Amino acid sequence: MRIAAVALLACLGSMTGGRAAEAGGDAAITTLERALPKGWTVIATDTELLIRHDRPLYVTAEAHDAAGPLVTLELRYHLQARWSAKQLADARLTNDKVAAQLEQLRKRYKMDVAPAAKPSADDTKRQAAFAKAEAELAKQKVKTPLCTLGESSLFDGDDTYAQLKMKVDPPQAMEQAKDIVELVKKQCGAG
Repeated sequence: MRIAAVALLACLGSMTGGRAAEAGGDAAITTLERALPKGWTVIATDTELLIRHDRPLYVTAEAHDAAGPLVTLELRYHLQARWSAKQLADARLTNDKVAAQLEQLRKRYKMDVAPAAKPSADDTKRQAAFAKAEAELAKQKVKTPLCTLGESSLFDGDDTYAQLKMKVDPPQAMEQAKDIVELVKKQCGAG
């Protein structure tokens, strides 16, 4: 199976050129793949690191163990060229400023005051205004890499861990997926 995965990576690299070839040949990604449990594959492209289970699994119903639809477990990470120390420092500085502004906002809108059992119309307006201002501040925050993996900065996203809440059959695959999340963090150097 590893030979097929390596062949696929080589093919992807030759089709897309540039970073896919680098990502496919990146020793850190190869090390990660070798550390995966049997039955899991790594696919690296220009912009994505995909770790997927080789076989589809049944989603089990919450109320009983009847077999549901088939899914393929996947962990999707976004890749960018390795962030420089300056990029990381600038992002942290921006995020620290946003955090300070958020703290000021919480004080201005008195969000630390315990809400009344039945909020007044003014309380509801204040909370809505805070939520709107908080959302605007959140847009200024810079998403930083989860870590550095070889020559790439690795980012998780909303869809990275989406499947980890499902119940699947066999359940061991889900335990492996959760272990792989920790393995990725361990294999990564600090970002």
